[in-house]
Amino acid sequence: MKFLFIPISLLFDFITSVRNFLFDYNILKSEKFDIPIICVGNLSLGGSGKTPHINYIIKELSKMFNVAVISRGYKRNNKNLKFVDYNSNVLEVGDEPLMLKKKNPDTIILVSGDRAKGIKKIINEYPKIDVILLDDGFQHRWVSSGFNLLLTSASNPFYKDYLFPFGSLRENKKGYKRADIIAITNNTEKTDNCYIKKIKSEFSISDKPIIFSKVKYQKPKHIFSDKVLNNLKERNIILLTGIANPTPLINYLNKNSTLNYHMKFKDHHNYTINDIENILSYYNRVKDVKKLILTTEKDSVKLFQFNKELTGLEIYFIPIEIEVNDKENFDKKLIEYVSTN
Repeated sequence: MKFLFIPISLLFDFITSVRNFLFDYNILKSEKFDIPIICVGNLSLGGSGKTPHINYIIKELSKMFNVAVISRGYKRNNKNLKFVDYNSNVLEVGDEPLMLKKKNPDTIILVSGDRAKGIKKIINEYPKIDVILLDDGFQHRWVSSGFNLLLTSASNPFYKDYLFPFGSLRENKKGYKRADIIAITNNTEKTDNCYIKKIKSEFSISDKPIIFSKVKYQKPKHIFSDKVLNNLKERNIILLTGIANPTPLINYLNKNSTLNYHMKFKDHHNYTINDIENILSYYNRVKDVKKLILTTEKDSVKLFQFNKELTGLEIYFIPIEIEVNDKENFDKKLIEYVSTN
C-alpha cells in the first residue's frame, strides 16, 4: 500500500526542487543580515536532536559571545512574535523554546515563524547580540544563514530515506549541499577511522565535514524541587514521553533500571487534565514504594503547569546533553565563523 504514495512523493519532490532552484538562482531572494547566523536543521520530518544541539552550541558560544536563539515554537497556541521568559506559559511559546530558556536563563530566546522578522527584532532590541541561532531553519530559505549544521539520525540517515509521504524527507536529499557540517546524531557506534570511512563512503559526500554526536543522560531531577537522583537502579519506572523517538531513552532505562510501563504520546503533545488523571490513576495502582514517574526534559516544562495535581509525587525528568566526537575541531569551526563574520 505504501507504494501508492510514490506519485505524491514525486510531486512533492518537484515542488520543493523548484522552490530550491528559485532560491539558488536568486529568483526568490534570501535576506542577508550583518550578524552571524547559525542554522541547525535536518532534511527529515520528526526529531533528530535539533534543540539539544542548539543547546550545545549555546553552551559553547556563550563562553565568548552573546547568543540569541529563534525558534518557531511548534504547536504553540498562537503565531505571535514573543520573547521567552523563564516562567513563560508553555502553550504560548512552545515546549522546546521554554526548555532552552530554563537551561539557559541568560540567553535571549525568541519565538517567531517569520525568522527574518525575528532577526530584525533581536538586532533592534538587543544590539549587543553577537550571533543568532535558528532552531529548525534549514528549509526556511527566506533568511541567508552563514553556517548550516545539518543533522541526520544514525538509525535513519537521509541518504537512505525517500521523499514524504513515501519516506520522511522534507526535500530532495541533494539539499545536503547547503550544509557546512553534517552531524550523525544518536550515534551508538565507536567512531574510529574505519567507521568514519564507512559512513563517508555511504554518503558519497566526502566534500562535507562529518561529526558524530550522541545523547548523554544526566541524573534525574525532580520537576517541582531541587531533589536529584544519583541513580535509577532498583526503581520501578512509569515513563511518560511526548517526543519523536523515545527508543534511545527506553534502551537506556532497560539497562539501568526497571521500566514498568511506558505512556507514549505524540511529539510535542500538550497534556490535558484528562491525561494527568490517567497518569495518576496508573501511578496509584502500582503498589511499590520504589515507584516513580520519569519523563523527558521537554515534557517536564508542560507537566509543570499541573503542579497542583502532581505535587507530592515521585516525578522526575531526565536531562540530556550532547557529546560530540570531534569536539575540539567542531567548536573551533563555530568560534571561527562567529569571530570572522
